[in-house]
Amino acid sequence: MCDFSLHAVRSRPAKVGDKLTTRMFNLGTTGFCAPEDHGMAVCLLPGTELSFADEVRRANNWPWNGQIRCRTAVFRQINKNNRCTHHDALEFPDGNSCC
Repeated sequence: MCDFSLHAVRSRPAKVGDKLTTRMFNLGTTGFCAPEDHGMAVCLLPGTELSFADEVRRANNWPWNGQIRCRTAVFRQINKNNRCTHHDALEFPDGNSCC
């Protein structure tokens, strides 16, 4: 599922084995994309387990930037009762999460 902020972007569901990158789409919305098509968002189902090539870094433009000492995460949806807010988040094994 892709967050409401990506509804104006071409998208497809994730497939097992996809190698994804992060990308800033329209109006500053960040999401996952396949390296071969940066214009298409790749949407994950809640509960999808992710593995990263390197330790995760938070974006430099966020107030809580810095290194997260994890290479795995589970995709979650948060704030589902609030329709017009971001719902996508990553939950890390150390208990941290980010969206």
